[in-house]
Amino acid sequence: MSRKLINKLIVGGLIILALVLIWGQASAYLRKPANTEKYSYPAIPQAAHSAEKGRLRRALSPTGFSGTAILIQNNQIIDSYTAGTKDNESGEKNQLTTAYEIDSLQKSLTAGLVMTLVNRHEIALTDHLNQYITGIPGSAEVTIRQLLDMTSGLSLPKLNYKGDSLPRTQYLKILRRNVKFQPQKYGKWNYQPVNYVLLSMILEKVTGDSYQQLFAERYTGKLKLQQTVFATDTTGYDAARGYRLKKQGNMVKQVLQQPNMATVESELGTGQVYMSAPDYYKVLSKLLNGDLLGKQTTQSLYRPINFAQVRYHGGLYTEKQSFYGANGYGYGFEDHVRISPDGKKAFVVFSNLQGNRSNQPSLRQAVDKLTNQYFNVGK
Repeated sequence: MSRKLINKLIVGGLIILALVLIWGQASAYLRKPANTEKYSYPAIPQAAHSAEKGRLRRALSPTGFSGTAILIQNNQIIDSYTAGTKDNESGEKNQLTTAYEIDSLQKSLTAGLVMTLVNRHEIALTDHLNQYITGIPGSAEVTIRQLLDMTSGLSLPKLNYKGDSLPRTQYLKILRRNVKFQPQKYGKWNYQPVNYVLLSMILEKVTGDSYQQLFAERYTGKLKLQQTVFATDTTGYDAARGYRLKKQGNMVKQVLQQPNMATVESELGTGQVYMSAPDYYKVLSKLLNGDLLGKQTTQSLYRPINFAQVRYHGGLYTEKQSFYGANGYGYGFEDHVRISPDGKKAFVVFSNLQGNRSNQPSLRQAVDKLTNQYFNVGK
C-alpha cells in the first residue's frame, strides 16, 4: 500500500471520528436526563428581590392552574408560580424546571432554524416550495416567506394517525394526497400547522440532517438547555404528563392524554418538543434580541415590510406594538407566551391540564387579563 493512500486513509478516518464526536455531543443534549441535581436549576437567572412576587399566583390560581409560570423583567425571573402535579399517579409536583409539551409555541423555534439557513444563503425567503418539495398543490406559487407567515393558501384536514412511527417518506405521501391549495386564501393569513411541517421538511432536505439534529445543534447544545427533550422519548426527564378535563356523569375528571408515536411525529416542527418555561424563554428571547440570528435577520422575520397587513410572523402574533404572543393547545397541555419585541420583558405559562371547569375562569382569560396589565395594553 502506497504512503499516499495510507495518508488519505488516515485523514479520512480522522474526519469520520470528528463527525462522530460532534454528533455524539449534540445527541447527548437531546437525551441527557434533567432530573439530577446538576440540572435542577433554571436556564435564566432569578432576581433576588422583586415587588412582583405573588403576581402570578393571584392571576392564575383562580383557574385551578396546574403547571409552571414565570414573569420576566430585564431577562430575569422576577416571579414564578408552580401548582399541581406533573404525574397524578405518582403525585410528584410540578416544579420551575419541569418540562411541558409546548405545542404550537414550537413554531417560533422552527422559524429560527429556517432563518439560520437564510443567513447562510442556503435558502431564500423568496424561494418557492417546489424547489425543495414537489407534488404539493400550489407549490409553484407558495414561497418560504408565505409558509412562515401562514399566507400560503395551504391547508390540511385533521387526520388520524396510527402506529408507533411515521416515516418521513410515508408522511410526505400523505401530505401530497391530502394538502389542499385554496387560491382564494393565497396571500391571506390562515392558521394552518401544515405550513411548519413543510418548512421542517425543507430544513431536512437542504441540510441532510434530521429536525432533531438541527434543533440540538442550534438550541439545545448551543444554549446548554437541560430541560428540553423531544416528545418521542422523555424517559429520564422531569417531564409532565398531560391531562384533559372531561365530564363523566356528575363529575369532572382529569383524563391522561397519550397520543401514539405516529401522531407525535406528525407534529414535525409544530408541536413535538417538551421544554421548561425558563428554557423556552431563553431561546425565544435570543431569537428576538438578535443573538442567534443577527439584528437584520430578526427584523426581516418579525417586522417585514408587510407586517402591518399580516398579524402573524415566524410563529408569533406580532400585531401589537408592545408585545408578541403565541398560544398552544393539545394532548393535555396549554401554553402561552407574551414577550416584548426586544425579548427583555415576558411571561410564559405552561400547563399540563387542558380545559376548564364551568365555575372557574379559563386559563386563557387569566392570561389575557395579565397581558393587558403587564404590557399596559390600552393605556
